[in-house]
Amino acid sequence: MDMSGWEDGHRAAYGCGAWERARRHGDLLVAWYEEQPLVLGGRTGRLLAQPGPRTKWPWRSSPPTVGLVLWRAAREAGVLVDDVPLAEAVRQCGPESAEALPEGPLPDGFLPTGFLPDSPRSDGPGPGAVHPGAALSGGARAVARIRDVLQANLAADLPRHHPVEVQRTLGYRVRELRATPDWEHGDWPALLALARQAMQRADDLRAAATWQPTDHDRFVAGRTGPKLERATAPAGPAGPGPSWLERASRLVRAGTALAATADALPSADDGRPGPLAEVLGATALACAALRTSAEEIERLWRTEPREPADPEIWERARVPHALQVQTEETGHVVTAVAVFLWLLACS
Repeated sequence: MDMSGWEDGHRAAYGCGAWERARRHGDLLVAWYEEQPLVLGGRTGRLLAQPGPRTKWPWRSSPPTVGLVLWRAAREAGVLVDDVPLAEAVRQCGPESAEALPEGPLPDGFLPTGFLPDSPRSDGPGPGAVHPGAALSGGARAVARIRDVLQANLAADLPRHHPVEVQRTLGYRVRELRATPDWEHGDWPALLALARQAMQRADDLRAAATWQPTDHDRFVAGRTGPKLERATAPAGPAGPGPSWLERASRLVRAGTALAATADALPSADDGRPGPLAEVLGATALACAALRTSAEEIERLWRTEPREPADPEIWERARVPHALQVQTEETGHVVTAVAVFLWLLACS
């Protein structure tokens, strides 16, 4: 395998090396796993309103764990880290891996900053220092713990609209997790709620005459509202609606513009953002939650050697249903903000 070309492929597609990518993804898979309730039989399920006891993994962010397994699976297959099927990563953690894990290849820059249970420790170079591979010793129990994380992510409940032809790769799963509500790193509904609350608060303050919009507020509202309408507008009646990437990119760009507009508005007397700035700022944060996935999909499209014959199938294989729902719901809030701004401009 041409390792240099493999690394270059990661940098072109994701703007970082294979090891950094694998380590980030491994941490995210573990973080989700830790938030799942611990139930009998070792099975996990989605976190419900009343969470039960949660697993706690002291070596959750340790590079010599899940991230290394993902990196090795991609390296052996000669594919990008995001293209590793989760089922293949699980296979890498079979019972026979307990002895093989410490002996396998290590990425450049690998540092054993975390250790598996019962593994030797090293405080760095010097007498008695342990080879980085030794940080992976921990026996069958440690390898089984890695397998539990990967298996839980592979077996997590799929939505009804999950396309049957989609293979659950690492990249697909990570984008799904970012758009999965009810856990720390996917709580986009909370961001949408903040935008709605900011609009309601502004309306209440104006009705109570506590906030009296200035001519500049109305000017900003009149200038900004039509931009948001364009960000959520469908394609013309003669053609299909915009693709997910187009819709998400519009919303991300709209969020960037809203953040800049909010920052430029004068503060209230107490130094805090005024009601209009709060609405724009909260909406900007909701739109920004789409940025990482949108930029990933855009890079992947740009680095395709040739344009896919069916862009819709290509996109469906990379955009989880949860991410489509997040995009749709974000668009609804942006539309509501556009109406709020139109009414403010006409007041």
